[in-house]
Amino acid sequence: MKQNAIKVALVYALFLMIAVAAVARIVDLQFFDKDIEFENYGKKTTRQDPIMPVRGSILAADGRYLAFSTPEYFIALDATVAADSVFEANVRPLAEALSKNYRERSADEYVTLLRSRRAAGRGYTRLLKQHVGYDQMKAISQYPLLCLGQRKGGLIVEQIDHREYPYDKLAYRALGYLRSSEDRPRIGVEGALDSTLRGKAGVRPMRLIDKGIWIPDAEKQEIPAQNGQDVQISIDIDMQDIAQKALLRKIENEPDLEAGTVIVMEVATGEIRAMVNMEKDEKGRFTEQYNYAIGRLGEPGSVFKLATLVTALEDKKVTLDTRQSADVIWHYGKTAFEDHYLRNYSSITVRKGLEISSNNVFRRIAGEKYGRNPQDFVDKINNERRITYNYDFDLPGMGKARARDPKDKLWSPSDLPQIGMGYAVQVTPLHILSFYNAIANDGVMVKPHLFVNLQRGGNVEYTYPIETIGRVCSKETAAQAKEALRGVVIGENGTARRAFKDCKVHVAGKTGTARIALPRGGYMDASGRKKHQGSFVGFFPYENPKYSIIVVVYSKLAAKNFYGGTWGGPVACEIIDNIYAKSPDWYNPIISAGAMPEIAQDRHRRQNDTLTGVPNVMGMGLRDAVYLLESQGYKVQTKGRGKIVDQKPAAGTLMDIDTGYVTISLADKL
Repeated sequence: MKQNAIKVALVYALFLMIAVAAVARIVDLQFFDKDIEFENYGKKTTRQDPIMPVRGSILAADGRYLAFSTPEYFIALDATVAADSVFEANVRPLAEALSKNYRERSADEYVTLLRSRRAAGRGYTRLLKQHVGYDQMKAISQYPLLCLGQRKGGLIVEQIDHREYPYDKLAYRALGYLRSSEDRPRIGVEGALDSTLRGKAGVRPMRLIDKGIWIPDAEKQEIPAQNGQDVQISIDIDMQDIAQKALLRKIENEPDLEAGTVIVMEVATGEIRAMVNMEKDEKGRFTEQYNYAIGRLGEPGSVFKLATLVTALEDKKVTLDTRQSADVIWHYGKTAFEDHYLRNYSSITVRKGLEISSNNVFRRIAGEKYGRNPQDFVDKINNERRITYNYDFDLPGMGKARARDPKDKLWSPSDLPQIGMGYAVQVTPLHILSFYNAIANDGVMVKPHLFVNLQRGGNVEYTYPIETIGRVCSKETAAQAKEALRGVVIGENGTARRAFKDCKVHVAGKTGTARIALPRGGYMDASGRKKHQGSFVGFFPYENPKYSIIVVVYSKLAAKNFYGGTWGGPVACEIIDNIYAKSPDWYNPIISAGAMPEIAQDRHRRQNDTLTGVPNVMGMGLRDAVYLLESQGYKVQTKGRGKIVDQKPAAGTLMDIDTGYVTISLADKL
């Protein structure tokens, strides 16, 4: 009995000691241990992860994709997650699979890397430098260790939106360029509409569980991302390709040329159908680097003479048949102006002066008709002709045009006649084209633009309006100006006659050759070398203008001259002929100057040459599917992201590809 009592006492004492220790610990925690923050007890560790939106696509005038985003993936591993035995059993097979298929590291390098990361307790390790597509991601996720998933194997899959440009560098400067949705573009459509295309990020609440793994927090509401809108622009892919190839064919083998630009614009709407900008890089290749079409300011030379002519016609100071003395040397104040183009004339009409591009004819119109009030002439050039009007263009980087003004401190009396023939004025190619387009449009200037509409899921949510800037002249004056410009192309001594003698479309326009001012002043260096800007600007078809066009080439310092009729004219003629050839609605209305055969048009002519119908793109990645469908002429609409799980119409369906779309649906499920 005595021994039992002792045992009971010991047990009682033991429990008493435990109780005292517990109470002491509670007191310590309550009053003395400042490292413990009881307010955090019972709370879970959370964070908010962004849900990135899908960047909107850029569509061409006919709905084809010029730019779109596809999901791609970075593959990483948390090397600390797997159990020791699991990690060691799988690390080498994983390393061998990665090395064999992607060759970024050897198997031994992978093993060393992953073991060292695990030993250091560093969780995140990116396995591949490159991002991979959906199919590759699915295959990699079945590699040893990774096949166990996130919680047992440590697999980490990070999705990004990779930007694709199906036509590579076509319209590169007009579109802008970015690699992923994380980039911040500054140029082109991508830069101008970045916020619209980018969309709005959502929020996904996350919570931390064991082994440092984060999972969605089901107790909190997720805010979905709002994907970016698609933007349709007025660029015609075929016209853009035609213009780029024609320009390159003319300039790429000329060592003294450094750049060239082409713009094609629809007369009635101002919609730009092509905008090409080529500049020679350090390797001597022409690529799209700078937007000369909207950013390059310069003295345009003879293409500006039309503004002088229209001003004098509007003011009834001249007619096309007004005749003046053909003075090779013409004196204005203390300045003598020379014009060798007048050597074979004793007198000359204004019409003929434009045809042969006489400088003195237009110097005299400006100097003699407006010499008493130069401000009146300059104001009319700026405010009535609007050739220097600085509208807000859709893309960033538009140069600010201006003509020298009599109120300027540096104004000289000789500036007035120089403005009359295209000097002492700074404009971009788009400013010049806007004015010629207005003449083609019966005197009404419309604002040039690229943006057509904003869409979401194929539905138009906003349409950009066609904006009228105003009249530049009366309809009657515009008709006289068009007649005079036609003479430049078909007149006996017209400066564009040779370039367009075989053109299949009736064209009206003007050539221009201007020397480019050098940085240190003047137009010629000590060796007699000059830089030139050679232009052609006009519209077609002459009888009922549909499009206006400008071609400008820029030379390096060179001993030889680069004339607009020799360089710009032939490029424009080739572009016009090829646009004519691809436009079925022109075959009857246009009066052809060449022997272009008439072609009977079948509205189903592009309906899948093999007559097998819509291709089967089920299970393909978006890029491959879009390429396959568009290469056969189909227009494509997409929904979702990931791998294609549905297509409408179904594979094999015969459809009219001129009016219908193939809609492909994608799903992204691991």
